Amino acid sequence: MKKSIAILFLLSSLFACKSFQKTNYEKTNKISKQHLIKQLDEQGFAATTFESRIKITYKDKHQDFTGNGKIKILKDSIIWGSINFMGIPMAKFFITPHQIQYYNKINKEYYKGNFDYIRKEFGINLNFNHLQNLLLGDLIDKIHPENYKLKRKKYYYLLLQTRKNRLDSIKIAPFYKILSEKLSYQKKFAGIEYSNYQKIQDINLPGRIIFSTGDIILKLEYKKPVTGKELRFPFHIPENYQPVFP
Repeated sequence: MKKSIAILFLLSSLFACKSFQKTNYEKTNKISKQHLIKQLDEQGFAATTFESRIKITYKDKHQDFTGNGKIKILKDSIIWGSINFMGIPMAKFFITPHQIQYYNKINKEYYKGNFDYIRKEFGINLNFNHLQNLLLGDLIDKIHPENYKLKRKKYYYLLLQTRKNRLDSIKIAPFYKILSEKLSYQKKFAGIEYSNYQKIQDINLPGRIIFSTGDIILKLEYKKPVTGKELRFPFHIPENYQPVFP
């Protein structure tokens, strides 16, 4: 597995309940920018822990990969992930606000360092909070009303930047969750799409996330999500693995 697959899992990479209920899309109502952004904040993920099985689909000009795995999050502290292919473990990740660690069993290589790895690989400046928000369906960045104009459509709201920001545009559902985000950073562009929203313990959360940049597409689908339970985050880089960046 190429390291691009591994790191994109981080960019991608939902909760205990007795039943899952798909959210029905309703028509929008008249609303101010200030109130819309406030509602987005209030609808953000508020649980302490998150765990889910995950289906991963990756595609670029040279390869097409489908696998599965698991993701765990300790809010604001740890993002842990594993990837399997046909039941065979391929890679593991352990991410904190200040460090990324991962190892790849296929190539027997590992990385241990800061978020410069993401910037070197893809030219996109992302930190721990950005990754966490992406995975949980929250705004990837804080935004201010004065930097955006609001357009009200029949079934969604659209925020368009009026000043230079990382987030060029944000499409928002009437239930105040994100449908898509378009990002830019130093002439690099990326898109995030959220769909298949589910109501879990009165919280709307996405069942599918698609991250795309250039010719790369990464799709994540959450299966059997759990929240609120105590989690373990086992991680150990095997001996004799070679560093990605010596």
